[in-house]
Amino acid sequence: MSTGYRSALVELLTDPMQLALDLDHAEGLIGQIEDTLDAAGWDITRKEEHDRSMGPAPKVIGPTQDGILNELVAGVYVRRYTENGRGCVWAEMPCCDRHAKLPMEVHEEFPVRCLPCRIDYAASLIDENDGGYLAVFEVLDDGERILSQRRRKVKRLR
Repeated sequence: MSTGYRSALVELLTDPMQLALDLDHAEGLIGQIEDTLDAAGWDITRKEEHDRSMGPAPKVIGPTQDGILNELVAGVYVRRYTENGRGCVWAEMPCCDRHAKLPMEVHEEFPVRCLPCRIDYAASLIDENDGGYLAVFEVLDDGERILSQRRRKVKRLR
């Protein structure tokens, strides 16, 4: 395990405005956390910085932003709050005021398509540990939006 985070955690845990633990207790708590994570098979590693040569970092749009239809291109992530249903959750679609019905399966990815807007998504749920879920939509295909169409002139009988 990387130990570069230990000093930041010690500072947080001993801060008088936070938990205000003494140094020995803070070190002991960090050790217990590391032991628990290690026993569960987890490892603490530094996040890799986004490789700029692979293009810009993916854009993430928050759950309260509206009017984002023009920003929905492949690779964009949109978060939406959900409402619990019977064995499912309902999440507002990123593109319009319709709702997607998603199974209550955390760590699973579901294909979602908004037919009127012609946009495909991969949706997944994040458990917020407060009884609710956060839906994350990844735009897979922004389709071909039809902005306007011309009608052929209709010949009228006189």
